[in-house]
Amino acid sequence: MAIKKKNYVGVDIGHHSIKVAQVEKTSAGYKVAKTATFATPVDSIKDGIIMEPKVVGFAIKAALKEAHIGAHEAIIAAAGGAVFVRTVPFPKLSPSMLRDSVKFEAARYLPGSVEDSFCEAEIIGPLSDAEMNVLLVAAPKDSVNSRLEACYHAGLHVEVVELEPFAMYRSMVETDPSRDYVDRAIALVDIGAATTKVAVVSGGVYSMQRTIPYGGNSLTDALMGTFGLETADAEAGKTVLDLSDLLGSGASENPPLRVIQPHLDDLIREVRRSLTYFQSQSQNDPNARPVEMVILSGGGAQMKGVAQYFTAKLGITCEAGGVYSNPVVSHSGVREDAGLDLTVAAGLGMRAYVKAA
Repeated sequence: MAIKKKNYVGVDIGHHSIKVAQVEKTSAGYKVAKTATFATPVDSIKDGIIMEPKVVGFAIKAALKEAHIGAHEAIIAAAGGAVFVRTVPFPKLSPSMLRDSVKFEAARYLPGSVEDSFCEAEIIGPLSDAEMNVLLVAAPKDSVNSRLEACYHAGLHVEVVELEPFAMYRSMVETDPSRDYVDRAIALVDIGAATTKVAVVSGGVYSMQRTIPYGGNSLTDALMGTFGLETADAEAGKTVLDLSDLLGSGASENPPLRVIQPHLDDLIREVRRSLTYFQSQSQNDPNARPVEMVILSGGGAQMKGVAQYFTAKLGITCEAGGVYSNPVVSHSGVREDAGLDLTVAAGLGMRAYVKAA
């Protein structure tokens, strides 16, 4: 069921920054009314687990104060490489029997201990007379609980915990009437600072998620190491580079582009592996669809020419999109970007009005 109250805030807790967004429902769609981005305390998060919940909680509280958000209820996302999302075959069961047996069945697929995870499952449809297709979602308890504790220290009560790709899909695709992906498969690639998350949505159903253990920081570190730059200078340098120049002769005359290219290609190689894995796991699904669109978001997607470069390397149409690329979403004030860095936070905020996917 959709959440009825409106005094909610979406909280996106990342390795590099914490983003908060409060969303309002309007006659035309949605308005991202208040936002703030606050630096995540250094070394406070490791592998998706908040190591210092109190310190991160104070940072969340500071972000809320900066945005003048007075909400006491939060919607957050589980994150980390151990978060599991896949469609898997289950024996045919009723919804009630599925709830009772989900942990037993999930133990066959989860890489870690099922007892150490929060597990949910949803029936997608039949596969055969004896099996059904089920969306299996699991998140480590220590990761989720550390986020709940951080929000507690920020003075927030967490109403909903969902997964980051669910929020991304909601803010960029599900609520956008101009996108018709009901019968198509798309990949959402969120290029963060420390990690890159790849999620595949096929026919409106979440089919796979994978976390790649590096992101935009690998490019920054390469520039810092080669040219002896400070972090701020390397980050600023990335903003003036145009990745589309790598497709022509421009790279030969641009040393910084040559430095970051192998790291960028490593990232794209891992994205390709993720998509290949999805296709291999879907071979026995009669409703399987090939991925035909990649939507790039996150801070790393703000680099110039990123969509052109990914398109050329992957051989699949790629576009950089954010929450403000959605025609039914407006915002307060003037932003020069498309809300590429707010796709998760805004999507979490929109969860207050949209029925859970």
